Amino acid sequence: MPPGVPGQRSESRPRFAGDEALHFREFARARLALRGLLVCLIPLGVLLHDLTAHSLGAKLAWMLGIAVLIAYPLGYLLAFRCPRCRAPFLATGSVRDFLGLGRVLWGKRCGTCGRAAGG
Repeated sequence: MPPGVPGQRSESRPRFAGDEALHFREFARARLALRGLLVCLIPLGVLLHDLTAHSLGAKLAWMLGIAVLIAYPLGYLLAFRCPRCRAPFLATGSVRDFLGLGRVLWGKRCGTCGRAAGG
């Protein structure tokens, strides 16, 4: 069949282009939310330092609040699977993944097959 014939799948276009684009947009939103939270927590922590330094209840509420706010986008990012190889997108299979915050915040390719995020 010549290129451009209806019904023929192009090699340059993914099979489920709409679904993959939607999943990668959600991935990008979760990453942006995590980055924004990390940036906002520093000034907020400085402002609330005096309150949390003198009260155990406020200190516990602050730590629980941080954990809950960060857990949702981080959990989504760590559970995100590559559409090509179905492996965790941000995992490389090495020991450095244990403390790989840089990979979570800035990784652009699948750790297993090398597929570009969103591409």
